[in-house]
Amino acid sequence: MRKSEPRQRQGSRLPLSNRKRKKIIAEALASAAVLTGVGFMLYNKLTDMDFGEIIIDGIPEKAENALRIMSFNLRYRDDKDGSVKNRSKIASAIIEQYAPDSFGVQEATGGWLDILNKALGEKYAYVGEARDDMGYKSERSAVFYLKDKYNLIDEGTIWLSETPEVKYTKSFDSACHRVATWAVLENKETGEVYTHLNTHLDHVLEETRARQIEVLIDKLEQLQQKTRVFCTGDFNTDQRSETYKRMLRVVDDSRAVAESSDDGITFHDYGKAAADGEYNGAIDYVFVPGGSRVSTYKIIRNTVKDMYPSDHYPVVADIIG
Repeated sequence: MRKSEPRQRQGSRLPLSNRKRKKIIAEALASAAVLTGVGFMLYNKLTDMDFGEIIIDGIPEKAENALRIMSFNLRYRDDKDGSVKNRSKIASAIIEQYAPDSFGVQEATGGWLDILNKALGEKYAYVGEARDDMGYKSERSAVFYLKDKYNLIDEGTIWLSETPEVKYTKSFDSACHRVATWAVLENKETGEVYTHLNTHLDHVLEETRARQIEVLIDKLEQLQQKTRVFCTGDFNTDQRSETYKRMLRVVDDSRAVAESSDDGITFHDYGKAAADGEYNGAIDYVFVPGGSRVSTYKIIRNTVKDMYPSDHYPVVADIIG
């Protein structure tokens, strides 16, 4: 005799689809919005917000001959403190109004790249390969540059592994695949050339970062043989670490040498991280060739309607010599 299929128990529920689950969550948040101002704010941060015209204040004046370089960890996913759709509006406004010559991004998924390309594509082009084989969801450490001002004369991506030239390789007990991307840029008017190298080191072990930094420095020194190299990134380590000190053997930290500088943490966890926490200072950097004259280094702390563009502050430096 064949066993009959077990019947669904009264009151039990079938598994919810992702779409249905998101709808239920949104409806619950909407109900909370009716009851409390906090719920209303949270609901807005997860749904499409109208920011109106975004004006970013506190932008330092850029000298005519200055080279403006930025690093920006974008935070790849939606968080309760702000969806990618909402945060990207602020991020795009910051980038457009600061108008860096080039900027490096971290955690740039296919979705983020589509957003930035739509918002900034008339001015900027970018290079950068996915760090792994996850397709559209994969992150890139892309380099964007002003396409009307610069010719792209070379570019590439390496993996911070024992085999840097082999795609999707991971070593040194790294929790994630990690890459470094570079763009060699020629000023169309002056013919001057520089290289922007951008990376994102692993977030778990200092021992891992210490190994990855050696791979990065090998590539940096190769590039230095031909051009000036500016290196940006989320290094996931502060100024007390050996990883940071190792970088200072080959480059300068723009924060430390700038004529007008800024100080403080760059990973802030949407305003919740304290300076005396795990990170005692910056973990996002703009490194410059030794002996460079840096007029300004700034941590960009702007918010719009109580929303941060990311859980990291972007950082920017103006180099004038």
